[in-house]
Amino acid sequence: MENEEEPGPPPPAPAVAPVRRRRKLLPIVVLGAGALIAAYLGSKSPHEQHVNLVLGAGADQVTGVELQYVALDGEVVRATRMTFEPGKAPRVVAHQPELADGEYRLRIDLDTREGRRSVERRVTLHGAEGGTTQVDLTQLRTTP
Repeated sequence: MENEEEPGPPPPAPAVAPVRRRRKLLPIVVLGAGALIAAYLGSKSPHEQHVNLVLGAGADQVTGVELQYVALDGEVVRATRMTFEPGKAPRVVAHQPELADGEYRLRIDLDTREGRRSVERRVTLHGAEGGTTQVDLTQLRTTP
């Protein structure tokens, strides 16, 4: 009697193909995750913003502008003061603060020949993608 075994199914082949595929995909997945993290952190880091304060025809009455950028938590994150010779303020005052994208309250004090005028406006800054944020102050000059 010979020892004959019934032929059964062949042993499974080693799972080499899925391991190789995972190894090829791993660098792509890691680079993709890194790019997403970099994009997120880049939007949260300060960069140049463009803000224009429109004074209009009455700009010649303005002798100073004080700006405070206030975060939503109440912290003043940037402040500046600009002064002008009487009659020499531009119709549009440009400011380029280094701030992260997001919502801010902009406190604006205008010094005029008649006294100080103050206003607070909510602005959303978007950096290079969002263009320039314009704040119209033409009505503020005429309000006592």
